[in-house]
Amino acid sequence: MARPKIDDPAARAKILTAAEALFAEHGFAGVGVRQIAAAAGVNGAMIHYYFGNKESLYRAIIENAAATVRGLIADAIASATSLEERLTRFVKAYAGYIFGHQHLARILLREMLAGGEHIMTIIPKYATTNYGMLHEAMAAGVRGGELRGIDVDLAPVSLMGMIIVFQLIRPLIAIGLGKIQFDERFIERLAAHTVDLFLHGAASPAQPSASKRVKRPATMRRRKG
Repeated sequence: MARPKIDDPAARAKILTAAEALFAEHGFAGVGVRQIAAAAGVNGAMIHYYFGNKESLYRAIIENAAATVRGLIADAIASATSLEERLTRFVKAYAGYIFGHQHLARILLREMLAGGEHIMTIIPKYATTNYGMLHEAMAAGVRGGELRGIDVDLAPVSLMGMIIVFQLIRPLIAIGLGKIQFDERFIERLAAHTVDLFLHGAASPAQPSASKRVKRPATMRRRKG
């Protein structure tokens, strides 16, 4: 196909938006190029021009998400001084992105449940960087005394899971919390809650953590005869 004299970023964005919604609803196999073109209001040839084929379009959605998250982590780490501030900035940005792309979490969940055929050819080159930046920030927090000796290998995964779960089970949250708007006010609330829970836990400061409680020997717990 001959390259147009002027690209149309708006058309490309419409294709991505329409495809994201359709893939989330029907999965990769359940969506066709014509269906995407119709939903985006463009000619099917535009999809082939910008993305080549359906698989490349699907991968572009996942790759755009991974690249965006990498930028969010980098910005949060570079623009803050304390670990708490870094994590708060990241949670706000990540939650804002996830809630602004409501279909993305469903696409990722569908993909992983289907075996991750497409995602595993894309994510590795981003996952190492994204995970590594959060890992190093938390490891530095341990070294600097901002964090206790947590498992910094698992901690980045736990933090991101605490955020994305709000999108994955959004309908259930509505049942538990009632009608709720996933707006800027909620993002502020979620960021404060997530960072506080992640950094300080849920136990009262007056109560020792389970790992610090001293258990009596079994012989001391036996009833006297």
